[in-house]
Amino acid sequence: MLTLVYIYHRATMLILIQIISLLFYSAVSISEDSDQFAWSAERKLTWDDFKGKPTKTNPAAALTFTDIHISASYTNGKINVEVKNFFDKKLSWTKNKTSASLLKHEQVHFDITEVHTRILRKKLSAIASEKSLQNGSFNKESSKLLKEWHEFQEKYDKETDHGLIAAKQKEWEDKVALLLKEE
Repeated sequence: MLTLVYIYHRATMLILIQIISLLFYSAVSISEDSDQFAWSAERKLTWDDFKGKPTKTNPAAALTFTDIHISASYTNGKINVEVKNFFDKKLSWTKNKTSASLLKHEQVHFDITEVHTRILRKKLSAIASEKSLQNGSFNKESSKLLKEWHEFQEKYDKETDHGLIAAKQKEWEDKVALLLKEE
């Protein structure tokens, strides 16, 4: 009976992990040559990374499309969680390829995504190590943290007026740089 319960519990966890992987992770191999690349402290954005077409109805000067990929696997009785931050070249665009301040503003968007990627990685790894996936805490925490990431991005744009308020932009650059060091 104990073996049956263990097998059922393990099978339930495997199914949950497969569902989570399907919902949150693209199994496509992502390399520097592709349309996406992972965040790196050594690699800063350049205007050449912005390959998308601006929409005429969007008043923004640029749009940075970043994404957090979450995957989970189950090996030798252990749940492994992988969380990565990617920049999408085809979905990111700019109307102004000469503004250094605008590029810096867009870099901070990518950096904010990295901060939240690290938070997600830490919290989801803790949940996985507790093997508490069966009660939905993994999905709940993922949803909550992804919502916080989007709200943080919106707050950044609002407080800096999309990078137009230089003093606020500098405050946010310093704030995000500090968060990157802490996480």
